[in-house]
Amino acid sequence: MHKIQHIIVFALALLSGIGGYTSVSADWNGYGRYGAVEDVIDIHLADGEVVAVRDGRHVHRESLGLRENVLWKSAQGHVGAVLTNRRLLAVSRTTPGWRSHTLRIEEAGEDPPPDMLISDFLVMAVTPRRVILFDGLANAWATKDIPLHDSVSQAAIDNHVAAIVTEKRIYGVAARRGRFVEQRFSSDESLVSVTTRPHSITVRTNRQLLIFRSRSPFWERVSLG
Repeated sequence: MHKIQHIIVFALALLSGIGGYTSVSADWNGYGRYGAVEDVIDIHLADGEVVAVRDGRHVHRESLGLRENVLWKSAQGHVGAVLTNRRLLAVSRTTPGWRSHTLRIEEAGEDPPPDMLISDFLVMAVTPRRVILFDGLANAWATKDIPLHDSVSQAAIDNHVAAIVTEKRIYGVAARRGRFVEQRFSSDESLVSVTTRPHSITVRTNRQLLIFRSRSPFWERVSLG
C-alpha cells in the first residue's frame, strides 16, 4: 500500500510541474506525512485581519493594511502561514504572535504569486529570484537569493528539511540551522528525481546521489558509477 501511495505522490508531483517548476510538499494530497504530528493551529480570515488560534485557546490577530489582500493561507502541524500581496505572515506553536516578512516590490507584484509549500514545522515561499523560509522550531526567517543566469526547477519540503533545485545547483536547509547549504552540479549533470523524508532529502542526478540530512551541515555525495 505504501508503494502505491508513493507512486501516486510522484505522479502528481510530475503533473504539477507541467508549465513550470515542480513543488513537492510533505502533505501532498494527504500522503507523505510521516509520524503523528498534531495539527495545533487554525487560521481564519476576518474583516481586515487574519486570526490564528493556537492549541484551541491562544488567539493571535494581525491587522491587514489598506489594499492588502490575502492570496494564500494554510496551517499544518505546528505552523501556519498567510501570503498577502505585500508580505508573508507566519505563526508557530511557540510564537507569541504573528511573524512578518516583507516582500520585495518585484515579488509583491508577481503574477502568479510566490509558490507556497508547507510541512509540519516549515513554510517556504519560492519566487523566481529568492526563497523565503519560516522555521517553526527556531521561530525565525531564512532567505536565499537565486543567482543571476540561474532559475528554479524544483522545490521540495518535509518536516525538518527543504530543498531548492536550480539549473546549476541545489540548496538544502534544515530546521533550527538557519542557512541554506549549496551543492553545485557539474556541467554535464542533469536532475532525475527528488525524494523527501522527515529528516532527509535525496536528489538523484544522472551521475550521483546527493543526500542532505537535518543534522548534517553538508550534502553527502554517492557516485553512481
